[in-house]
Amino acid sequence: MSSKDTLKETPLSVLARTNLTRYLDERTKLATANAPRSDFSSGPDALRGLKPVLLDSESQTFMDALVLMQSVQVQAMPLVRYKTQPNGAYDALCFLSVGDLVSTLIDAVDKADIDASRVLPAMGRLAAVGLELESLPLKKCRTKWDGTVLWRAAAMTHTLADALQICLYISHQSLPGSMQLRQCPHRFAVMNDDNFITHVVSQSDMVMYLHTNRELITELFTNATIADLGLCNTVGVVTVGASTPTVDCFREMERHRVGAVAVVDEQSRVLLGTLSESDITHLHGGASFASLALPVGEFLLHSRPDVSPWMPSDVDRVAPVHPKSSAYAVVLSQHARSFVVSCRPSDTLTDVL
Repeated sequence: MSSKDTLKETPLSVLARTNLTRYLDERTKLATANAPRSDFSSGPDALRGLKPVLLDSESQTFMDALVLMQSVQVQAMPLVRYKTQPNGAYDALCFLSVGDLVSTLIDAVDKADIDASRVLPAMGRLAAVGLELESLPLKKCRTKWDGTVLWRAAAMTHTLADALQICLYISHQSLPGSMQLRQCPHRFAVMNDDNFITHVVSQSDMVMYLHTNRELITELFTNATIADLGLCNTVGVVTVGASTPTVDCFREMERHRVGAVAVVDEQSRVLLGTLSESDITHLHGGASFASLALPVGEFLLHSRPDVSPWMPSDVDRVAPVHPKSSAYAVVLSQHARSFVVSCRPSDTLTDVL
């Protein structure tokens, strides 16, 4: 190993050298530089990275959460209860995530006893469920514990490595691919002395930090493959057939406690795409919940505005397809590479970052 390499570090040591205050200052500067040149009145998307968008448990609804999460492109937002309005002091309750919205949806669907195998009747029933959920106050949504015990855990004197262990419960003993890591919080809130939330830091933020500082990490790690690092050990990858009703795919996520499922063509077993908890944010207005009765392959096709729903001719197809595959499976198979971000066990850490 060269003297230059000996000065490089492990991913954890890079995080350990970064103070949380310094990191948040740098992130705010970057967000400010990339923000639209306005007074930030153009909507929640203009605030991404500058200030957290809060959800009011009393006055805002299930549909408000869907719209805001899609607008800001996040998977969770702090849920608060205001003591004084508007925008006054508040009690921070927890994070409300897309997974919580999916859980609330599945509870409502189960209560309505909807038979998803009968598509047209199911569409009507699901639209009715959607109209009820549309106005459901957020205080009545199911929420997990994510965040409730962590509000004061993040101190500005901590490092990012401290945050992993103290706020996200990821210790030095945590093993790659372990089931316990699935239940760890994916984000934490940073609060000031007035108990106001000033920042939200997610696991994705730390991945991005490692990516932008990867030149500091020794090549023993950056050139190590995913297999070498033990990152191929995750068990329980859940797959669903393209003809599975979309609502049942969300139910499978609940049952297996995962955030996404792989969608495959039943005939060829080709991977067509993924459905994740975040896809619930495609639903705007209660009547749009009727689309959850559609086969998931068709739901994915209609949720991608850049893909034409027309069946490609034989001469235009980029890959062989099974003669018994459904029309939407054939269309999706032509675009699968752009729908699914994937890696191989032989790819390096740098590739994945």
